[in-house]
Amino acid sequence: MISKFKERLENRHERCRELKKNGKKIMACFYGLVPKELIHAAGMVPIQLIEERNPEYDEKSKLLPYLCGLGRNLTGQIYEKVFDYVEGTMVGVVCDTNRHLLDIWVHNKVFPHNFLVRAPSRDTDAAVKYFAGEMKRLAGELEKISGNKVTEDGLRESISLFNENRNLFGQFYDQRPNTGISAEEAIYIFFSALVTPVEEHNDMMKRLLESLPTLQEDKKTRLMLCAINLNMAIDVIRMCEKYGASVVTDDFTHNSRYGSNNINENGDPYEALARGYLRQVPAPGIYSFEERATYIRDMMEKAGAKGMIYLIQLYCDAFAIEYAILKERFDAWNLTYLKMEAEDTPSSIEQLNVRVQSFVESLV
Repeated sequence: MISKFKERLENRHERCRELKKNGKKIMACFYGLVPKELIHAAGMVPIQLIEERNPEYDEKSKLLPYLCGLGRNLTGQIYEKVFDYVEGTMVGVVCDTNRHLLDIWVHNKVFPHNFLVRAPSRDTDAAVKYFAGEMKRLAGELEKISGNKVTEDGLRESISLFNENRNLFGQFYDQRPNTGISAEEAIYIFFSALVTPVEEHNDMMKRLLESLPTLQEDKKTRLMLCAINLNMAIDVIRMCEKYGASVVTDDFTHNSRYGSNNINENGDPYEALARGYLRQVPAPGIYSFEERATYIRDMMEKAGAKGMIYLIQLYCDAFAIEYAILKERFDAWNLTYLKMEAEDTPSSIEQLNVRVQSFVESLV
């Protein structure tokens, strides 16, 4: 099964072009604040924009070098027509960079349709009411593109499907530390969910859970990894394994929601979406720092991790600021952790080798 998840991730563009050829319309999402349920209810397939390690993309973006690598990489991919199969993009605001990337993409007319998801940073009744209205506005825009009416019953069905996916991931993360699934394999399992129709991924997850192996005695040092970049995470996982450690659980900005924050399937689905997303997606500045820190601590304890690596992509100011606040909690709880910062380039990552080795050896 693992090979199927990996194939889905690595061949995502070919698969999406196949879906488009068969009549499916695809909408790209930039960051986890975009409600994929809404896109699905409009009869379209939501896919996440994911970075690819290729320095040419950064250069082709023609963006300033001190902007975050993710924004430069995605912009370069877009200019190279990597996402030529999408109808447009929906951007959930997290920072100034990703907010204004949308302006650049609109100015350069890279997609036929572009939408800003204006999510409040609070979850008060007034904020929920506003965001529910925003969901209805976006539903109307998506209807024009897909030709399908977004009904309340259809939206509830979409919410149910994505809740099922979250619940399946919750089961997987509960069992994973005691299986033979490696951290790199877990990445393929999770990230494939971001680029695969939810119905297909649910079926794949069910088959996986039915066939999970049992972990033999493992004397490796157990670690947790917090990261925001797919490629960098895989590199650090391999380093940990090289020095005798095993990453038994992880936390990405997307999978923090899976298995823990289901969306209400009853009542007004637009209000349910608003309450399900506002201050529920772990984005810096619009999510409780206390809850974020507590989640990381609890995941470490559940997986039996002796230490945690907190990996930040260079020039990502939002997550760098978040770390400064989380650090206070980690220190107060006497958590053992290592914070690292690097660019998504082989040379930058290679410099982390010694630090990872020293950290692992300090835990033995």
